[in-house]
Amino acid sequence: MDSKNLTITIACNASPPGTTYMDSPPPIPPSYLQATALIVYTLLSILTVGGNALVCLIVFHFMGIVTVTNLFIANLALTDLFIGLFCIPIVLISDYLLSDWPFGTFMCKFTSFAQSVFVVCTVYTLIAMSVDRYIAIIHPLNPKLTRKQCRLLIGLLWTFSILFSSPIFIDMNISHYCFHLDSNNIKEYSQTICDGTGLPPSLQAAYNMATITIIYLIPLCLLTIIYIRLGWRLHQSRAPGEAHSERDAKIKKSKQKVIKMCFVVVIVFGVCWLPMQLYTNILRPYLDEIIHQDYVPHVYFAFHLMAMSNSCVNPAIYGVMSSNFRAGYLHYWHSLTTCCGLFNVGTRQKQNGIENMSTGTTFQSNPRAYELSMKIPDIECDRGSNTSAPCSIPLISSQRVSSDD
Repeated sequence: MDSKNLTITIACNASPPGTTYMDSPPPIPPSYLQATALIVYTLLSILTVGGNALVCLIVFHFMGIVTVTNLFIANLALTDLFIGLFCIPIVLISDYLLSDWPFGTFMCKFTSFAQSVFVVCTVYTLIAMSVDRYIAIIHPLNPKLTRKQCRLLIGLLWTFSILFSSPIFIDMNISHYCFHLDSNNIKEYSQTICDGTGLPPSLQAAYNMATITIIYLIPLCLLTIIYIRLGWRLHQSRAPGEAHSERDAKIKKSKQKVIKMCFVVVIVFGVCWLPMQLYTNILRPYLDEIIHQDYVPHVYFAFHLMAMSNSCVNPAIYGVMSSNFRAGYLHYWHSLTTCCGLFNVGTRQKQNGIENMSTGTTFQSNPRAYELSMKIPDIECDRGSNTSAPCSIPLISSQRVSSDD
């Protein structure tokens, strides 16, 4: 046995059975990319968890009434919150800080499986909410989805997501590699990687194609058709009877803003997840032939960052395009700053001799006061309902729409 083989044997004897020996190391993120990932992913995880937790708080506490739309919004926020809580930190630690998988076999399976479940559930929650809005506008006389039916539907969405993602739990496993770090074949390194090795290559390829078709292409086409049809219908629609022109204008404006915001959410999802879907399900086996190996970590970082940022951006979309969500954000910001002493409203009220500085719905100290202050009739009641809850607006609010919406 020559010295080269002896060195490999000694260095890799401590590796677990089944270790694969490689002539060259896999691409490892450079130090500057690791530092960038640490800063970016930390901020992204904090914003994702905080923003979506705040959305759930606004839906269930500030707005007060749990309607069908509120349940869909909360389900979207919950899936995004889980991504920020579990998926983003684990990718940061394993792929960038350690360049190794330290969490064991079960976490390798569970993390990839969970991320797939959250993404699938997000996609089909968007579809369910969009179809519900489509029926409300195109077929306003059809029965309204009740809260009990909505909870059952959300349960079915989670069940479908778990079943569809179960092959990933089977496929993912940890692999051990041993390779040289220098050209003299002296310094060696062993690495543990979480990767798909449990399914036959042909079955894995078929599942990848099914994933990008069922989870991305078909939903995106379906949602695009829905919103094109909705936009055209709203453009052509007129309120029946001798309604006042001002009221008609408010109805049309409100519906148009709802459709615009739903469409923005769908487009952002499509743009953010397209590169990662292509990388994971199509490009990865051929990546070495497309780009140089040294650039693989940079490509993966850019694609994965785009995908994960989708979980952070939805709360911002709600705040930009819905005055009711803005009111909720400002309410809790006001409560936080007052509680922490950063902005003492009570002191300023006494100094200025003002009984109440809060006007409108922006700084209501009581969420119920916000609910009572919304006096404009609900202009989204475009279909019959036997429930006592007010008609809701997708992705915006369960409450009555204010004049600027």
